[in-house]
Amino acid sequence: MSLLFCRGKTEVQSMACKRAAHNLAAHTTNLLGGRTLQQKFYENRILDRYTAQEAKKVSLRQLVLFGRQLTGDKLIASANYVRTELPVRLAHRISDFQYLPYIAGTNPHLRTVYELYWRAFDEFRKFPVVKTLDDNRRFCDTMRRNLLEHSRVIPQLGVGVAECASLVAQDDMDAFMHQMLVSRISRRTLSEQHIELSEQFDGALRAHLGLRADEGVDQMRQAPSDFATQHTGIVSANCSVAQVVHDCAERAGGAVEEACGLPAGTAPHVVVMGHTDATFMCIPGHFAYIVHELLRNAMGHVVRRYTGRLGEGGAGPAFPPISVTVCSSRSDVVVRVSDEGGGIAASELPHVW
Repeated sequence: MSLLFCRGKTEVQSMACKRAAHNLAAHTTNLLGGRTLQQKFYENRILDRYTAQEAKKVSLRQLVLFGRQLTGDKLIASANYVRTELPVRLAHRISDFQYLPYIAGTNPHLRTVYELYWRAFDEFRKFPVVKTLDDNRRFCDTMRRNLLEHSRVIPQLGVGVAECASLVAQDDMDAFMHQMLVSRISRRTLSEQHIELSEQFDGALRAHLGLRADEGVDQMRQAPSDFATQHTGIVSANCSVAQVVHDCAERAGGAVEEACGLPAGTAPHVVVMGHTDATFMCIPGHFAYIVHELLRNAMGHVVRRYTGRLGEGGAGPAFPPISVTVCSSRSDVVVRVSDEGGGIAASELPHVW
């Protein structure tokens, strides 16, 4: 903190002190994202009330069981759980930002993410208690908008962390990013699960009341007391591993062909073997994202290593296939992706993780 002492100064000197004080205040306010020190202190007092609370953990099984026999009252209870849980989780991540060195906090990319988190935290903590299905629809609209606004968080975080690599210890930055990414997944899961359950419930309620898709929701403000649905939201209780692999292989192949300028259908084939009928409980979107990235990476390296073979004589694929082996037991499902892309040089392994 800087202090200015102006007692006993001449009028000219006093004016100079006032200008210096004004400039200091403006500079400090700018560094605090447009807020004064008093406002920032008040905000941190609010934040402390939420960081004192622990996030309430929930499992995929709990999410699935909750969706069974879903009534209007249970849906409203779910909305209020998410409404109170999101600001707690956001508050902990905002606190992580505040523990970064000051110079890292002034990075424009990290500051953008920080401000996005502050706005979301403030909006969710002020959202009124959800009491009706109409309230729930407004809450879902707020979450959809928030999810869209935060779609640019990962690129901003990545650039900001890269630019601050020399300012923060590597282990500390790794821990910071780990917390950011894990918390982001958990918040998006809570939001997307509730949004999906709400859409499924409203769709079933509309059908139950005999309403057309273009009719208003005036008659859907309250569900009949005996009305219930059987939905699991974004969670699948029996996700087919082989089906997800096949779907991801098709999309990854198209992406690699476009990136490498290959003719359609010439990307490395994917062969699934092992327990091809295996299923497990998961969020298919999350599982597919991981599989897609693994296959795209494997295909890309195989293409770069064997691209000279394209068009050589003989039938069949021009590139060695990607092998995906599925192993399933009563408690685990293991998916192994094998390729002939050459792997990572031993000298580079210490720098991978």
